[in-house]
This record gives sequence, C-alpha cells and structure tokens, in this order.
Amino acid sequence: MKKIIAAVCAVLIVAGGTGYGIYRYKKADKNTEGIIKEVSVEFGNVTAGVTESNSVNVSALSQTYDLTLASTSVSASVEASGGGSSSGGGMSMGGMGIGGGMGMGGGSSMPMGSTSVSTSSSSSSVELIVDEVFISAGQTVSEGDIIMSITQESIDAARTELTDAVSDAELALAQAKIEENETLLSAKYEYDTRIAEGSSALSTYNAKLDEIASNISALSSQIAETESEIAELEDAVANGNSQSEMQLTPARSQLENYQSQLSSAQSTRSSDELAAKQEYEEALMYYENAQQLYDIAVSDMGDATASAQEAVDTAKDNLKAFESYISDGNIKAEYSGTIMSVGYASGDTLSADTAIAEYADAETITVTVNVTEDDIAAVRLDEVVEVTFLSYPDEIFSGYVSEIGSSSSSANSSTVSYPVTVVITTVPETILTGMTANVTFITKQVKDVLYISNRAVITDGTDSYVTKKLADGTKEKLRVQTGFSNGNYVEVSGELSEGDTILIESKVE
Repeated sequence: MKKIIAAVCAVLIVAGGTGYGIYRYKKADKNTEGIIKEVSVEFGNVTAGVTESNSVNVSALSQTYDLTLASTSVSASVEASGGGSSSGGGMSMGGMGIGGGMGMGGGSSMPMGSTSVSTSSSSSSVELIVDEVFISAGQTVSEGDIIMSITQESIDAARTELTDAVSDAELALAQAKIEENETLLSAKYEYDTRIAEGSSALSTYNAKLDEIASNISALSSQIAETESEIAELEDAVANGNSQSEMQLTPARSQLENYQSQLSSAQSTRSSDELAAKQEYEEALMYYENAQQLYDIAVSDMGDATASAQEAVDTAKDNLKAFESYISDGNIKAEYSGTIMSVGYASGDTLSADTAIAEYADAETITVTVNVTEDDIAAVRLDEVVEVTFLSYPDEIFSGYVSEIGSSSSSANSSTVSYPVTVVITTVPETILTGMTANVTFITKQVKDVLYISNRAVITDGTDSYVTKKLADGTKEKLRVQTGFSNGNYVEVSGELSEGDTILIESKVE
C-alpha cells in the first residue's frame, strides 16, 4: 500500500539534537490549548516520488562446522605376478637315477611380484564439544569476534586422534618403501636368472642329450659286464665251486635290474629329449623377453610410495587444519552482521549438519512492493530509491530496483499492480526479516539544500515565515524563501542554518 504519513500529538518532551520537543501551554481561552513542537533545520535532499511498503526479506549467511577431514588408510603388500616356470632339478634316468639334478628353466625360487597399495578413503568430522556460547539472536557481531568456546577435553582427544593418524600414515609409507625395494630386488634377480639361463640354454640342452645317451650306454655296459660275470660264475659252479654258486643268484638279480632300467631309459628317451628341448625353448623365450618382463614387474614402482605419501600429506593437512581452526579453543565469527539464529548450546557436539550461526546478509536484503499501473511508469530498472524503516523513522537508507515483474495482480477489478523488487544497499545496524520498509521511487529531487517540515512554514500572502527559537529561549519570526516541497518537507533559504530550532505552533480544543 502507499505510505501514509500521520502526525501524532502527545504530551512529552524529547531532548537531543536530532529529536524534537512537544509541549503544551494554556491559551487565554480556557477551552483551547496551544501545542508547540520543536523541529530542526536539516541539510540534505528533498525527494518526491511514489512510496510503497512491505516486509523486508533478509537472506541468511550460514556459518557451518566445516572441519570435515579426509582420512586415508594405506596398506602395502607384494603380490605375485607370474614369474616364469621352474623345472626342478634333474631327470630320473631309469631305476638307478643316474644323472642327478640339472636345473633348466625360465623361473627361479624367488617369486616375481609387484608392490600393491590398498587405500581406503573416507571423511569424518572431528568431534568437538561446545563449552560456552557468547552470542544470541539479534546481536550484532564483527568478523573475527569470538562466538563460542570448545571444551579442552574434546580438543585434546581430537588432537590425539589426528596425531596418531599422521604416525600411522608415516608407518604405512615406510612399509610401502620396503615392499617396493623387495619388489625391485626380486625383479632384478629374475632378470639376471633369465639372462644367465638363456645364455647357457644351448649348452645345457646338449648336455641333457649327452646325459640321456650316456645313461643308456652306461646301462648297456653294465649289462654286458654283469652277463660276463654270471658266465664266469656258472663255469665256477660247474667245476664244483660252492662259493661261486652263492654269488650267482644276486648277480642274476642285478642283471634283471639293469635290463629293466635300460628298457625304461630306451622307452622314455624320446620324451626325455622332447622335455629337454621344451626347456631349452622356454629358456630362450624368457631370455629374449627378460627386459620386457622386468619392465612389467617394475612398472608400478613408485605408485605405492606415492599413494602412501599422499596419505601422509592428507593426515598432516588434517592436523594443520584442525590446529588452525581451533588453535585457541574458540570459534570466531566468519561474517559481520546481525545474528539471526544460533545452532548450539553448552554441551552440544558440533556437527556439519547443523549451522553454528546464521547472519543477516547485508548484501541480499530485499523488499518486494506492489506498484500500481498508475505509478509503474515512475519505476526504472537499476534506479536508486530511498528506503525508510518503521523501526528507524528518522533515518533514510538507499537501494536500487533489481527486478520489475511482468505479471500483474489486482486486489479488485479496478486496481492492477506489479511486483517490484528492491535491493537495499544501506541498512540500519540491526535488520531482521519481517521489518516494514517504505520504498520511495524518486520522481523529483533537490540535493544539498536546507529543509524543514512543511508545517513549520507560516504563509502570509505571498510571504513565508518561520518561528525560530533562540538560545535564550525567546522566539524570533524570520522571513524565508521556500522552494521544492514533497508534501512533507520543503526547501528553505534565508537567515537559517542547519540545526536551528524551529517551532510549530498548533491549537487543540
């Protein structure tokens, strides 16, 4: 609705510079009383325009408990990654096991592996308990003011937890370095083994073939010798040598054993030679790919320590952030302004889900008023407007038009209005949502002039006068020149100065 200015008369005395006094005095006519109101000559702007009123909307700035810390647990381990095959030491040639263990193959007894780092990340809030709250709704604070304190016990517990996390992360880093070093040694051992076995693969293969042939030849010689020995023993027995007869049975048994071993060696010769060839080719394959296999084994080198180092850095950053946030045991205001609400009381545990405090955001204080179609032509986007508050009647603030609504509304069939949003740029010290603001869209304005209340001007024909109160309490009638008036205040000039006290006399029955 449009602003209505009403003068209310009361029996009171107001002291002070910007105030005014109202007092009664008896007239000669006992049925009439005179009321004198004191006003001051002001210096500033006289503005006329369209005035509308509505409730202020104050956006809130929320200060939250944002000490949410990331935590990363790290464990390092070596995982096997397919090292080569190992051929065991030797081949059994027949029943006697001649030849013993010659090892040939692409693998070794030390497993090929790479370091693996397992990480688990999460975030959590350090639990801090409120000791005392120093603010309340409606209070004005400045950025950096202490608004609440935290119990020392909860601070100490949180500090211990975060310090332990740094120690754990550093231990994991040391373990990761050890594991990666073991992986490097294992990879180097595998590489050297493959190169050595590949370099001697041909000679080892030929030695295997010679060993197979030599084993068969040795068995054949042993059979021939045993057969000759048996023949000699049989001749001795025929000549009545009883001692030779006792040796004959074991010799025949040994002959059967040799013959069995020879038969087995001859039957497995092809497969033994094929196995030797396969081992030879496998050794050559690992030899040719030794560098590539080594590079694969060490390709992740550094990842483990990098991940573990990141965990250490995170833990240290968390501790640093904690100390910075709560170094003196207090929480400070992040903004300047009026407190709208407080989320905690003594004994509460801070949580990221509950704001510590909410402040009136001086940069987003708005009021939306409805301007009728008769007056909407006086409103322009980005235009500067004057704002007054019922709570601060003697102060003028400023704002600008941020939005002119295109949709219309009507309280009745004959009145159409449009919503106009004003951002208030200068505000009183305390401003809360719901306060009534009067917005004046300026149609005319004179700047930097002396002005007084219209009611203080006495008109006599074409002349204008005011009654000035002198320092000794006496009155003086002064002639003035009037200029622009907005209906409430009028521009004046003459023998007046800013701050002069002017009297407004009126009668009541």
